[in-house]
Amino acid sequence: MNKTKKGSLVAERTLKALMLFSKTKYISVTDIANSLEISLTAAYRLVDSLHGTGFIKTAHSKEYTLDSPNILQLYNMVEYDLRKVARPIIKEIASEFHESVYLSVVHNDKYFSFIEKEDSPSQLKWTENIGNVHPLPSGTAGKTHLAYIIKDLNDSEKDEFISQLELKPYTEKSLVVIKDLKYSLKKILNDGYCYTNSEHLNGVIGISVPVYNFKKTTVVAVLSIFMAESRYDENELMNYVISLKNGAEKMSKYIS
Repeated sequence: MNKTKKGSLVAERTLKALMLFSKTKYISVTDIANSLEISLTAAYRLVDSLHGTGFIKTAHSKEYTLDSPNILQLYNMVEYDLRKVARPIIKEIASEFHESVYLSVVHNDKYFSFIEKEDSPSQLKWTENIGNVHPLPSGTAGKTHLAYIIKDLNDSEKDEFISQLELKPYTEKSLVVIKDLKYSLKKILNDGYCYTNSEHLNGVIGISVPVYNFKKTTVVAVLSIFMAESRYDENELMNYVISLKNGAEKMSKYIS
């Protein structure tokens, strides 16, 4: 193997090792070796490299966890322009309703993560860590991303795409039947927004809208508001939707 190919392989393994922390907080060298299907020696080299550059740190029982300063520095570079545009708009909506407002983006048409947020000032609120990765189609944001990913596919392509997803029963209201999910996705596209009640977490209401680019050709993100079911007034649904859509429209003006 020449040096270029060897370097690319090491870089790929290093990135894959980092991504393992998106699913669990603590990881051992053995976990890395097994997950990446590499030898313990190779796994130790990866760990030494990540530890030496400050991306991970020793936790407990010979396990490692992410080291915040360098990871946060990388996070601040991710989708910077989008986050910069979204930040004041998110704060404005959160201030209007006193609820949590989040912006999410999709990865590889399989996962999504929240990249910006403003949490509700209320003690009873929904909150999520920025950067956590979730599989499609979990929750209101995940279903909205999925709806617009498959929007222009034909029926057989939609069926094939959805069949490859893992429909997890997070709660009793989670959509785990493909027919039910397809109906819900169609409704999202017809309505232009998504409403969920306890589909991902019990007692949590979620409302989401798509954020398009300037030319209205591509959905680049999803804007969502979350609240406790006890704080939700169904008569206010369209007020939430209108505010979210207005916010998404403001963002779109600055997104190429």
